[in-house]
Amino acid sequence: MRFFGGGPAGLAWAAGLEVRPDGLYPRVDRDVMVGCVAESAVRSFWREWDQVRCPALVVRGGAGAMPAAEAEEMRVRRPAGTRVAAVAGAGHDVHLDSPAQLHALIAEFLPTTPA
Repeated sequence: MRFFGGGPAGLAWAAGLEVRPDGLYPRVDRDVMVGCVAESAVRSFWREWDQVRCPALVVRGGAGAMPAAEAEEMRVRRPAGTRVAAVAGAGHDVHLDSPAQLHALIAEFLPTTPA
């Protein structure tokens, strides 16, 4: 857990390891994971984003890798129904770093229906 930085994110990464007689191994297939992540680094997804028609909540960690300008561009491209929020102090794993704040943002964003 310490190797992955400690805290909730470190615990989550450590939980994804499998204990084998010769050491610890990721539970995911490395080639599949690298292939999935690599695509994000080499192509834009604006065409797909421009096709979204439902309301969207864009949440980024204030200390994460997503630039504020990119989140703002998402809002500008879809001004009706898109809300952007940054969670101060959270990194990429907002759901692990600040679960209560994320829950509050989602609860505020989602429409409520009477029981």
